Amino acid sequence: MDISAPPSKRARKSPQLDEDITGIRAILSDEFDEDIALIKAHSCQLETKQQLQAVIQELSQKLPHFQHLKRVQDRSVLICPSSEIGVTESLEQHLEQFAFSEHVLRALCQGVRVVEVPERMPRLRVQYEKTLKHWPCKFHPNHYSESLRNGSNFSSAQRAFHKRMGQLLVRLSQDVNANRPVGICVDPRLSSIVSIAGTGEVCKPHEHCCMMLVDFVARSQEGGATQTEVVFTEDSKEETTLRGIPKAYYDYLMSNADYKNLTFGAEKSRECKEVNVVQGADNLAKFGPYLCTGYDVYLLQEPCLMCSMALVHSRAKRVFFVKNSDNGALATRFQLHSVRELNHHYEVFQFTTEENEDLT
Repeated sequence: MDISAPPSKRARKSPQLDEDITGIRAILSDEFDEDIALIKAHSCQLETKQQLQAVIQELSQKLPHFQHLKRVQDRSVLICPSSEIGVTESLEQHLEQFAFSEHVLRALCQGVRVVEVPERMPRLRVQYEKTLKHWPCKFHPNHYSESLRNGSNFSSAQRAFHKRMGQLLVRLSQDVNANRPVGICVDPRLSSIVSIAGTGEVCKPHEHCCMMLVDFVARSQEGGATQTEVVFTEDSKEETTLRGIPKAYYDYLMSNADYKNLTFGAEKSRECKEVNVVQGADNLAKFGPYLCTGYDVYLLQEPCLMCSMALVHSRAKRVFFVKNSDNGALATRFQLHSVRELNHHYEVFQFTTEENEDLT
C-alpha cells in the first residue's frame, strides 16, 4: 500500500464535508426504532372483579402467555393468542383441553372479543406510550438506551471530540490519501490516537481501510500480519508507542497548526497481566491493550461485512462512521452489531451531515 507524502499545498475540498458534520446519532437495532407489531388475542369480560383471583391463578398455570403484558385491564382478561385457536373450533372447545375448573371456564367464555395487543415488550418510552393505546404493557426503563436514542449519552466535550475526529477523517482522506477511505483508532481514556490507516491505490480484498487499521493497531502491540511498504512513525516516548501511525499521516498532522493539540500514542503492552484498578473497570484498564479492546474506531466509510466482523473479533468498543456504503454492514444493508448470537458487541454511531440528517 502506497501512501504519498503530504502535499505542500492543501487540495481544494469538494464537497466541504468536514464543515457539514452537524452531529452524531446512534445506529440502534430495529427493536428500538420500529413500531411494535400487534397480534390478535382473545379476551373475556368478567362479570365481577371477585372472579379475578381464581381466573388469573388458573390462566397463569395453564396458559402462561403474554408475560410482557398486564393480563387484566379493568375486568377484561387476556386469554390466549387468537392464532392458537383452530379455524373450526370455538374458544370453549380450545379451553376444554386444558382442564379448567367449571366456574373458571364459564367465566372465560363470557363477553369474548378479539383485541390487538403488542407482540413484545417495548424497549423505549416512545414505544411504550404507543402500546398503551392498545393494551397495558410492562415496561422497564433503560436510561442508557433512552440517552442513545435522544443523543444525550455524550457530554458536550465528548461530542466535540468525536465530531473533531469525524472532520479529521475527511481532511486526511482529501489531503493525504487521494480521497480514499481513512480510519482512525483512539484510546478514549486519554483521547489519544493509537493508529491511522487508509485504503491504498491498489486495494486487495483483505486490505480494506478497516482491516489495515486493525492490523496497524496490532503493530502498536508488537504484532501485525500485513506485509506493507508503509513507513511508520518512530517512538519518541517511553510510556506510549507511535508504531501504529504511518509517518505520512503523523507528519501532516504535526505540521498543521489546527492539530497541534492532538495527543498521539498507544499504551505499550504490559508485561504483567493485571494491575490494581478500580472495581468495575473494563478489560483495557485491567489488562492493557489487546487489539482494539476498549478503543473507539472512526471510519470515513461504513464498513462492509468482512470489516465489521474484524471489528467484532478485535473487540472494538465503539464505531463511528461518516458516509454510508452500498455494502455497509452496520446500517445500510445489515446491522451486524445487533446480532445477539455474536460473542462481542460494539456500539455504532454515524456522523450526521447536511446530506444525511434528513434520513434520521
